[in-house]
Order: sequence, then C-alpha cells, then structure tokens
Amino acid sequence: MIGLVLAAGAGRRLRPYTDTLPKALVPVGAEDGPEAVSVLDLTLGNFAEIGLTEVAVIVGYRKEAVYARKAEFEEKYGLKLTLIDNDKAEEWNNAYSLWCGRDALKDGVILA
Repeated sequence: MIGLVLAAGAGRRLRPYTDTLPKALVPVGAEDGPEAVSVLDLTLGNFAEIGLTEVAVIVGYRKEAVYARKAEFEEKYGLKLTLIDNDKAEEWNNAYSLWCGRDALKDGVILA
C-alpha cells in the first residue's frame, strides 16, 4: 500500500498565497521561512508515521515548486516520492488528477 496525494489544483481561493506556490506548499500555522510547515508536510509526516514508505503525489499548478523540494521531503520523512504530472490541472478537476494516478491504485492507496 502507498500514499496518494492529489496536489495539482491551483488553489484560487487561497490567493495571494498561491500566486507563487501550489496550495499543498502554502505554509500553515504561525511559522514562516525554513521552519514553516505545509499541508504536504503534514500529509507526508502522517504517512511516514503509519509506516508507509512510498507516496505518489499528483502535481500540476506550480509543480516546479514540488519538484524542487522532492529530495528534501524524501530525506525529511524517509519516503520514496513519485511525482506524477497532471498537465490539465488548471482546466479539469480532482477526478482527472485521480485518473492520472490510476496506475498507483492497483496496489492499494491511502488517498489524501
């Protein structure tokens, strides 16, 4: 079983925070800077805590920011991340993101 994260959407309702970041990387809480925690941090931390070792993340809007932090997340949480592109993320919805990750479903997933 692996973790599957749908993180491709633009997060328009979170603007201006999502003008430069995907919503999964927007800091939550009072911290800012390198200690800031994002929704993706919380999700990956929870997956690691329950013993998952592999996570697929569907990325789209501002995906380069997730790609840039992939190695950091893998080291921080002890997970192997696979990033899957949804090139229609700004046009289509979560159902298409799930379709993009359909190959991961065959082994069973915990969806976030």
